[in-house]
Formats: sequence, structure tokens, C-alpha cells
Amino acid sequence: METIRVKVFGNEYSVRADTDGDYVSRVARVVDKKMKQIDRQFSQGSATRTAVLACMNLVDEHLKENQENTDWVARRVGTLIEKLDNVL
Repeated sequence: METIRVKVFGNEYSVRADTDGDYVSRVARVVDKKMKQIDRQFSQGSATRTAVLACMNLVDEHLKENQENTDWVARRVGTLIEKLDNVL
């Protein structure tokens, strides 16, 4: 297990991870960017509130992207089934 130092929203953290340090750094950069974006938009004045809003925003984006992917796969499978029906 590797310990990686990252900086998020002005604070440094030591993160222990089984994954590549570059990956952990990328995750930290995404979180840092989102927290700064939320802070600029809403000026919460509290790092905790900013972190919660950033987390909710990131999860929302993730869930919407997953739904879009699921919808695309369903459409694609439907199209392939129609093509197979036409061939058979």
C-alpha cells in the first residue's frame, strides 16, 4: 500500500491507496477543482459545506453519466436485435 500526498482546497492530505499514485492525484485534482468551483458559485464560507455540495454535485454528474450510458447501451442492443431479426 502506497501513501500519496495530495492537496485539496488548500489542505494537504496523506492518502493510503492500493492504486497508482497518479490516479489518486488525478482524483484529488478533480475534487479540488469541483470544490473551488462550488466555493466561487455559492461562497459557503465553510469548507465542510463546500465539500458536501461538491460531493453531491460529483455524484449527481456520475449518476447522470451512468444513466446516459445505460440508455445508450439499451438503444444499441435494441438496434442490434432489430438487425438480427431482419437477417433471421
